[in-house]
Amino acid sequence: MMAAHSQSRWVGRYTVSKMLIPVVFLCLWASGSIAAQDPVTVVKTGTDQVLQLLKEHSGDTQTRRTKIRALVDQYFDFNALAKRALGPAWKGQPQEKQQQFTRDFSQLLFNTYITKIEKYTNERISYNQKQMQGDHAVVEALVVGGQAGKVTIEYYMHLVDGNWMVYDVAIEGVGLVTNYRSQFDEILSRSSFDDLLTQLKAKVAQR
Repeated sequence: MMAAHSQSRWVGRYTVSKMLIPVVFLCLWASGSIAAQDPVTVVKTGTDQVLQLLKEHSGDTQTRRTKIRALVDQYFDFNALAKRALGPAWKGQPQEKQQQFTRDFSQLLFNTYITKIEKYTNERISYNQKQMQGDHAVVEALVVGGQAGKVTIEYYMHLVDGNWMVYDVAIEGVGLVTNYRSQFDEILSRSSFDDLLTQLKAKVAQR
């Protein structure tokens, strides 16, 4: 197994996202009632839904986080995100290990950024449908007013059973999938997939 300092390197390298991923998740949490609408409406309406949720459960952290995670699962295609982030190594794993990787990877993302989401401070967000081709779309959000100033976020979405879901996010041109792919590739070049799963589970357990 890799040393502890290597673990912290691959899970923490995406430093740009530490301030911005809260907005990534924030813009996409919404109730199922908007799932059939266009991608921009899904993103925009989701913002209002999560802000209301944060307000309603301001004093109950556990309930708030449980409800938020349930909404996240509706709008992020974590299976597609995990498969893309892992790359070629995905095909060589049995289904149960793919499922374990997806479960722990999604929980890692959620754990890492939930505390920052809860510190959302009324940044202004405007939306634009940048691309639309068949069952794929790219929605661009311009975030103004946070610590980072002006930030451009692109949401890569596809239709899954009639619902628009996110399978990748790019912040100022840096893709979430690409970033994690390089980190996972580095680990797997030196260690086994089982070691990667062990490291991932250990990181999730730290929260």
